[in-house]
Amino acid sequence: MISLHYNTGNPYRLYGINHFSQKYGIPLSFDTKSDKLCKDIKKINIQIIENEIQKDISGYLKTNTEKIPLFEKPKRFDENGENLVKFVDSEGDEYPCIISKGNMITISFDIFNEIGHILAGHLERFWTLNNPESKQLMKIPVVDCYEKILFDCIKFVGKKLNIQFEHEPFWPNNKKFAVCLTHDVDRIKKTFQYVTHTIRNLKKGKISLALSQLSSLMRRENPYWNFDKIIEMERREGVKSTFFFLNEQKKFFCLPGEWKLYWGRYDIKDRRIVEVIKKLDAEGWEVGVHGSYNSYQNLEMMRGEKETLEEILGKRVRGISQHYCNLEIPSTWEYHEKLGFLYDASLGFVTDIGFRWGTCHPFHPFNPENGRILSLWELPITIMDNACAYKSWQDIMEIINTVERYNGLLLLRWHQAVFNEREFPGRSEIYKRIIKECVKRGAWITNAYNIANWLTERERYINTHA
Repeated sequence: MISLHYNTGNPYRLYGINHFSQKYGIPLSFDTKSDKLCKDIKKINIQIIENEIQKDISGYLKTNTEKIPLFEKPKRFDENGENLVKFVDSEGDEYPCIISKGNMITISFDIFNEIGHILAGHLERFWTLNNPESKQLMKIPVVDCYEKILFDCIKFVGKKLNIQFEHEPFWPNNKKFAVCLTHDVDRIKKTFQYVTHTIRNLKKGKISLALSQLSSLMRRENPYWNFDKIIEMERREGVKSTFFFLNEQKKFFCLPGEWKLYWGRYDIKDRRIVEVIKKLDAEGWEVGVHGSYNSYQNLEMMRGEKETLEEILGKRVRGISQHYCNLEIPSTWEYHEKLGFLYDASLGFVTDIGFRWGTCHPFHPFNPENGRILSLWELPITIMDNACAYKSWQDIMEIINTVERYNGLLLLRWHQAVFNEREFPGRSEIYKRIIKECVKRGAWITNAYNIANWLTERERYINTHA
């Protein structure tokens, strides 16, 4: 029903086309010769003008409701047609960049090339700039914006031709968006934090919090052992999550800043840890691997950690998140795929919230060197607990609204240690508040495996019914 007139020899373009087609469940045919347009009024032609993506933002796509950054300057049209989307450059010059005429949609920017590059990490340089432009950019899932614009244009032209286009449901029971609840288990016992947290609070003039740190030391409490608390809280809300357990391999750290990794280390085979892992699994929570600090660049180390957890559980482990969000792209993802992981959940901001790779949807990572699209799912982190110290509830609501608008996935990453209110005031309350807000909106709230398994089954259905 849709014919693309476009040079698909570029691997980034093919990746972008595949992503859009799989996401919306729309089969596309190809014709690289633009002079052979299909006259069949029951078929829509899409002609895309090739271009190169630029390092910086070139301007904005202007829709009725939003301004969406674009990383190239679209060509100006020679022909006339009905204006569907306009482009505004940095000097305020405005002109059409998507037009329709009969059964033809013409796009004067290289939309699939942009999608392919952004899903291969094009935005990474912006996060080092830490300026107002980059802060605004991280709130916009640009890939999802481009794809929704394209799908809306297809629907618009299809309606004129009496052709009905509907995308496959993104989530079960046609839920508008999904929420994935996850926890990294970095440390299960407080050690050096008695000193560092006390000093930090004294520097900030928070005397009562500093005294609280010292009093917890005197009481010989273990404020990081919050598993039962999380289980009961989630059970009350009618949800279940994923816990990623760390099996830190390195015994001695000689580099500055690495000492805290050793001091916070726990033995995953310790009786109490084994008991809580088995309890979580038996009661319906998912348990996954939290890759140790250096495992992201060591296949055999990662293999050992996966096998150790599988021995404890007595079954296959399907998911991983890397400690400190460490990723060497694309090799870490290729290790994950090689070891049989169904998904990774390591990509995201640590002290900010939003869309690090320009999307709020899970995706298959891509190796641009060989053009291969991996079978592994990447479930991108949207909000991590660390960022809540710097963000308002209004900031969080803005992200939730965006994820809902683009039918995406809101992945929460809350370390189990922060569910002690005396140690981390407000963190657990924000987690509960987000869940309650998303329950009210009718979101599908579940663990990481259920998300990845649904996506795999959905993709299988799309491929067999294309």
